[in-house]
Amino acid sequence: MKTSESTKEQTLATTGLNGSFFASVTVQLSSLEPETVLANPPSSVRGFWQSGPHWIAYAGSVAEIDSRERHHGTQRTLFQWVSESAEKLYESNWVLDRDGDLCRPRLHGGMAFDRCTLVDAEPGFWEVFPEARFTLPAFEVEADGSGARLTVTRQFPEDMPRDQAIDALRHRASRTRKHLLELERKGGVSSAVPSATALAEPVGVEFWSRGVNRILKEIAGGNVRKVVLARPLDVTLAEVPDSVSVLAALRTANPLSHVYLRQFARDRFLLGAAPELICSLHDDVFHTMAVGGSTPRGADPESDGWLGRQLLGSHKNRVEHTIVVEDIIKHLSEVGINMEELPAPALLRLPRIQHLRTDLHASVPSETSIISLIEALHPTAAVCGEPGTVALDILNEEESVGRGWYAGPVGWFDAAGNGEFAPALRSAVCRGPLLRLFAGSGIVSGSRPLAEWDETRVKFQTMLDALGVARVP
Repeated sequence: MKTSESTKEQTLATTGLNGSFFASVTVQLSSLEPETVLANPPSSVRGFWQSGPHWIAYAGSVAEIDSRERHHGTQRTLFQWVSESAEKLYESNWVLDRDGDLCRPRLHGGMAFDRCTLVDAEPGFWEVFPEARFTLPAFEVEADGSGARLTVTRQFPEDMPRDQAIDALRHRASRTRKHLLELERKGGVSSAVPSATALAEPVGVEFWSRGVNRILKEIAGGNVRKVVLARPLDVTLAEVPDSVSVLAALRTANPLSHVYLRQFARDRFLLGAAPELICSLHDDVFHTMAVGGSTPRGADPESDGWLGRQLLGSHKNRVEHTIVVEDIIKHLSEVGINMEELPAPALLRLPRIQHLRTDLHASVPSETSIISLIEALHPTAAVCGEPGTVALDILNEEESVGRGWYAGPVGWFDAAGNGEFAPALRSAVCRGPLLRLFAGSGIVSGSRPLAEWDETRVKFQTMLDALGVARVP
């Protein structure tokens, strides 16, 4: 999908899309908060991505890639179908404002962990989250700390004069910019997160322990090296929450994580704060990170430092981390990407937990798209296990509640094939006033069922803090 900018511009006018064309206008903004963007215009379709100081907020939809429209008899993989659908979309008639930045919005969305995990123990959580779904937004704001820019996009009928379409979008962009700045001056629009009225654990500790013990037997028998077992936690709120309110609390408390929101209806959304990337691709530079092994944060600097040193020296955690690194390297080598250097793992310190982390970088051929890299890597040993096919079979047997998009790829990609994706970890999916949280733990030789249960309790707390819920007993 990756082509040169000149080639892309030449292909924009070659084909139509249902007798219509797209137009985009981009204008500069002063710095503002993403919650302001997500509140305007009021929309049931909206989303967010933040990685470090860079964030993207969007609202509304002018087109979608939805796997429910895919013919399942096709020989193409789901990833190939998404990539080809994006190519068709971006190569359709597209008019850009030649007096401004030549920008088209990104495609934002995600994919299920595995199609088998879309089945709910009870229906409703994943009904608007199919195997894959990506949105081409009507309004997209990108910011990096030094300012922001707004891109407005609309689909017009083929007989609409192009200059009139651009003029209409310039007017809309001007009105939107003015309204955003007014909202920002008023101090934002977020409401409080409703209070929690009930907590429930659909999977009990006895069922969990049986699953861990079965995995340990598989490991002892040489069938698998690692399996990441996950469980849910249900939180009922007094009323349907505003996703923006939960997001504001989540991103404020997790500046080092990859924070995401994917919303397809007012009371149907997924959000979270993933500690790791599946990968990013920018101008042929590929980056991924291996995260595996964990321990809680300490109550004071001395205990926190001691816990970190114990984690770095832990044989069990180093083995778990090494499995993740080796799994990534193996899958990358299968598509011709070789890592020249392997740095030693370092500590990734998050508010509630700390992990072992290894960053991996490589140059890739210019025609590479991030979707092809996601296909090569997902699911990694950090979210599934190793070997992946055996681990996935075990998970489908031992996890009684479907993962849906939990631990699946969420992120964005653009017309050039660049993008960023994280596994949907430290997450919650909303169905009305009920939010289902997920957390997992990597089971390796030496794991103990209750210790792994406690690790998931620590991971749940990232989202529970955003919901205003005290530590789970």
